[in-house]
Amino acid sequence: MDWNNPLRAVASTVDVDVLQALGRTHTGVTGLQLAQLAGRSYAQVSAVVDRLAEQGLVQAEQHGRTYSYRLNRDHVVARAVLDALGAAQRVEQEISHTIESWEVPPISVAIFGSAARREGEATSDVDLLVVRGDNVSDDDLGWAFQTAKLAEQVELLTGNRAQLIDLTLDELLQARQANEPLIDSLRVDARTLAGADLQELLAGEVSDGAR
Repeated sequence: MDWNNPLRAVASTVDVDVLQALGRTHTGVTGLQLAQLAGRSYAQVSAVVDRLAEQGLVQAEQHGRTYSYRLNRDHVVARAVLDALGAAQRVEQEISHTIESWEVPPISVAIFGSAARREGEATSDVDLLVVRGDNVSDDDLGWAFQTAKLAEQVELLTGNRAQLIDLTLDELLQARQANEPLIDSLRVDARTLAGADLQELLAGEVSDGAR
């Protein structure tokens, strides 16, 4: 899955770039503005919006010599477009829901890297940090089963390979103390999906119970 524009999972045409740009704004935009947002030429965008307007999926409003365009969110097809554009958020919700059912609960699970920044491509890994309690060993069968199923779920949901970094809380704090490159990346873009807030863990705000 392309995390910037999930519509590219079904097509790689100008259409999906135009629909993504329109789906991310609620105001009318001119053809030139739309071309800039979509990263396509004005000629390419003009042909697409004219066709989409004929289908009723795009509303075109004339203002003198120019037109503004907006996605017709009442169109029966618009919901599918918007759902596809929200795929990255849906993936994160599915991961969170899965982790809620784990028999061996994690201290924290966070997504980071290109997927968290919504910059990942179809060939990019989905980077996940999974923090377990210090009393859970890395060869615990229950824990290993859970994390393996999570990696499998991510690939089924997205087509992207999951890259899981599995650390105990103590190992995470040691990495922070050593200023390892991973910590800088986590501080920049990691987003907590389950358990304790990762940024609070990195700041040392850990209760005795969390250990």
